[in-house]
Amino acid sequence: MKKVFKRAFIGVTAIIVLLAALYFALGLYYMGGFPCFTWINGIYCTGKSVSEVNAELLESSPYDGIAVMDKSGARLFVSARDTDLTMDYRGALTEVFENMDPLKWGIYVFKNLTCEYEPDVALSKDKVAELVSDWEIFIDPSDLKCSIEKTADGYVLENAFISLPEKEKIVDKVYESMLKRQSVLDLAECEDCYKELDVRSSDRDKVEVFTKLDGLQNFNITYDLEGVKVSLDKGKASGFILTQRDYDAALEEKTSKNNPGLGHFIIAGEEKELPAEEDIKIVEGIVTDAEYNPIVSESKIYDFLKNIADSHDTSWMMDEYRKGVSNTIIVNSSSKGDGSIFDIKSEFEYLRDQMMAGTLGMPQEKSLALSENAVVYDANEKLGKTYIEVDMGKQMLYYYVDGELNMDMPVVTGNVNRSRGTPTGIYPVYNKRYHTYLRGVDYVSYVNYWLGVNKGVGIHDANWRSKFGEEIYKSDGSHGCINCPYDSVEVLWDVVDIGTPVILYY
Repeated sequence: MKKVFKRAFIGVTAIIVLLAALYFALGLYYMGGFPCFTWINGIYCTGKSVSEVNAELLESSPYDGIAVMDKSGARLFVSARDTDLTMDYRGALTEVFENMDPLKWGIYVFKNLTCEYEPDVALSKDKVAELVSDWEIFIDPSDLKCSIEKTADGYVLENAFISLPEKEKIVDKVYESMLKRQSVLDLAECEDCYKELDVRSSDRDKVEVFTKLDGLQNFNITYDLEGVKVSLDKGKASGFILTQRDYDAALEEKTSKNNPGLGHFIIAGEEKELPAEEDIKIVEGIVTDAEYNPIVSESKIYDFLKNIADSHDTSWMMDEYRKGVSNTIIVNSSSKGDGSIFDIKSEFEYLRDQMMAGTLGMPQEKSLALSENAVVYDANEKLGKTYIEVDMGKQMLYYYVDGELNMDMPVVTGNVNRSRGTPTGIYPVYNKRYHTYLRGVDYVSYVNYWLGVNKGVGIHDANWRSKFGEEIYKSDGSHGCINCPYDSVEVLWDVVDIGTPVILYY
């Protein structure tokens, strides 16, 4: 039994000695390289020398350079090669290597060494400065000019204040970023890389013109047109300012009763005639007088208001009524062919006086003043959903049944140039006649179909005409009736009842 224990003891001792010898041999082996289970920056380093690991790290993490972005969106790539940039991990690797005892490699098996290190980076700052200095973002401050630009929001003074890039600070920032091996540098995040430069002092004439100009365009009026809002803001008011492109046409303007703005201009708060060409200055395409006062065209103010009125006339109100938006219908009661329902002249005078007095800017909401001939109707009460509509501006007749268009036809209405214009308003069909004669002071006409509308005015066929619509009514119109093509009025006469409302308007 003793012999068995003795042999076992000798065997175990031999194994221990053998393992110790093997452990010591591996320790001697690791004296020339990193111990087992050592990872640095994702590289397995066991048994490798500092130089070998350094080479692998450099290969696995190359650095090409940095992309620099300016506030303006301009880009510059600074190449690592062009700046003589070098990287070396040996300093950190040597420190790690020297602090490891190769004979303790057994302990490191269980520690599973994983390390992250940055390389030592070196590059030429002079070469960085040379590369960055050629970037196009660096401009001579004396070359900077502000400008007056027309935008959707009116005239604006562009480039009055410039963020000027600071070359030395940008060079420092690029150099520091490359030392850290950054691949992107956004200068917008670097507050110290720019300085604010006031350019206005170098363009005093532009600044003076813009200051006066901004006061003239400072409108903030909202017109309420039966629930529809139309604004007069800077963007629209800037169109009142006379430009070089409009100057020749403005010189030809003659005063007119139809457009009280023609031939009149607002200069420095006064209504004046347009200065001669030798007495004006052109600044950024804007016409000013000799004292740099921008010139306002009164005709453009009037045209703006006229366009609002023309696009929101009786025809537009009829469309709104059919859409269910509004029940209000306004008609000009004059039969002279003027369908305007708003008093544009008084509205023009209001804007003109505000501009001359310099009392613009405060928000206002107002309705356009109605003309003295305007008559307001409740369409639900006067028209209903089945009615005849005669748009004399378009020379068209429409017949609606239950709100839906049933038929339409071109017509010829009263001759407005001979004071025989068709009366306007809303009237019921008061009678229907078939095969009848129409008699006047200087005529007798036979018609097949007649729908009486207002006194002696009615809707009827006119076989003596070969054309209808267009502008015939202005030179060869009727005595006031609504002349229609035979085939169309025949159908209309057959389906229209007495009492059917008829709206007539220009």
